[in-house]
Amino acid sequence: MTRDVKMDAQMGVSKEGYAGRIEVVAGPTGRRRRSEAEKARIAAESLTPNAIVADIARRYGATRWQIYDS
Repeated sequence: MTRDVKMDAQMGVSKEGYAGRIEVVAGPTGRRRRSEAEKARIAAESLTPNAIVADIARRYGATRWQIYDS
C-alpha cells in the first residue's frame, strides 16, 4: 500500500503497478448534430427565470458550457 500525500488516504496499489479491475462505462459518443431551431429552443429555455443551466444541459445530453456558447 502506498500513501497518497495529496489526498492523505491509503491506496490499494501494489508495488508491481497492478491496481485491480477497471470498469469502463460507455455512454453516448460522437458529436450531436442539432438544428438551428433546436439550438434556439435550448438557449431560450436556459434564459427563463430560475433556470438551472446544468439541469437543462443534462436533459439534452450537453454540458452547461455548450449552452453558454450557443
